[in-house]
Amino acid sequence: MKPPFAILLAGGIALAADPVRLNLAHVDIRISDDPTATNRISLKIRDADTGTRYGLHEAVLEVGESARNEIPPGFEVFGAVGSPLWILPQSQDPQLLYLGFSAEGLPTGVFNRDFVVQLVQVDGPGDFFAWQFDLSGELAMAMNSRDGINPDDQLVIPSGSHQHFNLGFTSDGLFEVVFRVTYRLAGSDASIESPDQRVRFGVIPYQLPAPGEPATLALPRWSDGRFHFQLLGTAGAFYRIETSRALDRWETVHEIQANRSGLADVELPALQDFEFIRAVPR
Repeated sequence: MKPPFAILLAGGIALAADPVRLNLAHVDIRISDDPTATNRISLKIRDADTGTRYGLHEAVLEVGESARNEIPPGFEVFGAVGSPLWILPQSQDPQLLYLGFSAEGLPTGVFNRDFVVQLVQVDGPGDFFAWQFDLSGELAMAMNSRDGINPDDQLVIPSGSHQHFNLGFTSDGLFEVVFRVTYRLAGSDASIESPDQRVRFGVIPYQLPAPGEPATLALPRWSDGRFHFQLLGTAGAFYRIETSRALDRWETVHEIQANRSGLADVELPALQDFEFIRAVPR
């Protein structure tokens, strides 16, 4: 079978705009559905106060200075007693971001009930936690990067629901927390995974890295039904790999970080008939 045709677009892509910083609003990390996309389920940032939606690269979720606490005795799961722990609480505090996880607004009859938000990776200066307290007052840990990330580090969000968790960070600085959403279509037992979803948290004080320069894409090739090419950009910078079928709408299908030489090898699943591909620094 003849493989689909693809054109790599190199250079000339504008640098990413400065992200909006969300710090006091009621904000959701929302599971979003686009049935026309290659990867229909993704995460978006939604400001519930204004109804504004942002792509993950367009926003930073800020953790204010008043979120700083000290770990008390009996809670050594978070670290040594007396060590700092910045907490976004699951109950609303007018001085802090009020952050929830939402599977609201999805079409009915399309998905099985539960969406699983899996913790995949934490890039940052410390550890990341998500937890609640059960009806007996016992701590129920949902995500804990301190003891190693494994399949138990997950949140279960039923379709149509909205949940809040305590989120903890053991250092100030910039955290990039990577999630993956697992779901099933109605009537199917097959699990589907979203691409990795990178959410940025800024524990004040923090500094955003300078965006990378536009990248060059080269050396396209097909191997085992997958499309490969090489990215040459800024050392250590992250790039969104986007595809389009008619240059009128772009979909993020992958994120990748250039190595110390500014190189990255990119692998994508089989393309749809004819696609344009570009890399956008963020």
